[in-house]
Amino acid sequence: MSRPLQVVSETSAELRGQERVLRCSLGLLAGYLVAMLVPMLAWTQQSGVPTGLALHASAIAMVALAYANRLPTPVRYWTPLALGPFLYIELRWLVSGAGRLHSDERVLVWEHAFFPGNPSETLAIQWHAAVLSEMLHAAYLSYYVLIFLPPTLLWLGRRRKDFSQTLLALAIVYALCFTIYVLFPVDGPRFLHGPANAPTGPLRSIVVSLLESGSSRGTAFPSSHVAASVVASVCALRFQRPVGIAVAVLTVGICFGAVYGGYHYAIDIVAGLLTGAVALVLAFILERRAFASPRPSARLT
Repeated sequence: MSRPLQVVSETSAELRGQERVLRCSLGLLAGYLVAMLVPMLAWTQQSGVPTGLALHASAIAMVALAYANRLPTPVRYWTPLALGPFLYIELRWLVSGAGRLHSDERVLVWEHAFFPGNPSETLAIQWHAAVLSEMLHAAYLSYYVLIFLPPTLLWLGRRRKDFSQTLLALAIVYALCFTIYVLFPVDGPRFLHGPANAPTGPLRSIVVSLLESGSSRGTAFPSSHVAASVVASVCALRFQRPVGIAVAVLTVGICFGAVYGGYHYAIDIVAGLLTGAVALVLAFILERRAFASPRPSARLT
């Protein structure tokens, strides 16, 4: 009788750990949204447009319902990642509402201290090749796939534990990046000088159009593309190695493509790598605590 009891109790412990990890992700997201109410209210007063505040309040309500287990299971688990695009779009309001001085001059000092010349302007000129440009822009576009595809594969494979751990790491990295943007906004070379003089092509045109329509000013440092891609790469390598290898290769392309296209300073990429590493360490600590509760199976056995 001891073996079945042990298996059941181990499964129950794992389910409790998954729930703790999910609640940690939702709690982190709730804390971020509540903290961002201050700049959101400031922006609403400046603009006189209550739309952003209404959407922000709706996001808080959705997270609260998910935390209280008042939503269907798939919706609960996907809430942190599903809100990601909205959280990025609303940064244009939050950065403006916070009213912080944009710090491109300071970041450029760091840039010149670590990198000779100005890579975000000169790299595309030095490597002026249409094929290379399209390849790097293809890698840059892949970001929108590699963030969602690995978790989707885990979900479809019913690997809820791995899924919840991946989402926790992503929630942490986005919270770190977005908070930095509000407190330390940096426009980046695209807003100051326009995209780099890279060869034109279909993929480059798509990237430029996407950034012109959807990017938020003040969100260059650190590169959230790089930070989130690093997290996605490491999580995929942990839980689905073949997918992780592909994601890691694309992440390297994103790092170079962001600078080659003139969308980020090179120092933004370094900061993104470091932010991704910090998020992974924090996620690992939290998940270890979530799954470290004493197992009753030992007593039952």
